[in-house]
Amino acid sequence: MTTTTASRIELKIPSRPEFIVVARLTVAAVATRMGFDYDDIEDLKVATGEAVTNAIQHGQSAASDENIVIICHMEPHTLVIEVRDTGGGFNPELRRQVLEEGELQEGGLGLLLIESLMDDVQFKIRPGRGTMVRMTKRLAGV
Repeated sequence: MTTTTASRIELKIPSRPEFIVVARLTVAAVATRMGFDYDDIEDLKVATGEAVTNAIQHGQSAASDENIVIICHMEPHTLVIEVRDTGGGFNPELRRQVLEEGELQEGGLGLLLIESLMDDVQFKIRPGRGTMVRMTKRLAGV
C-alpha cells in the first residue's frame, strides 16, 4: 500500500460522452497509486462515470465551450473526487424525495448509485452557475 501526502490532480474534459472514459481511467490510475483494492477502484470508476454523465446531461449542452472539471484530492488514506459543471444546477433533495416516493424515472438512479458506492457524497449547487458533486472514498482497513 502506498501512502501519500495531500496532493491534487485536475482534469478538464469536453462536455461529450466519449470523454467519460478519460475521467474514469484517470480516477482508476489515482486510486491504484493510492493502494485501493480492485472492488473499490471499480466503485470509484462507476461513481465518477455517473457524476460526469450527469454533468454532461444536465450541466451544459454538448455545444457548449465549457468543460467539465474533475479534481482528485489525494489525502492520506482518502480520495476525494469533485466533478464540476457550469449548468443551472438541481435540487438533490427533491430528486431523492421523488425516488423515495416510488416515482422512479429513467436515469433517476445515478445519484443513489453514487451515494451507495462512496463513503460520503456532498452537493454544492450554485443556481445558474453550476453544480459540484464531491465524492469521498476511504482506503479499507486504515
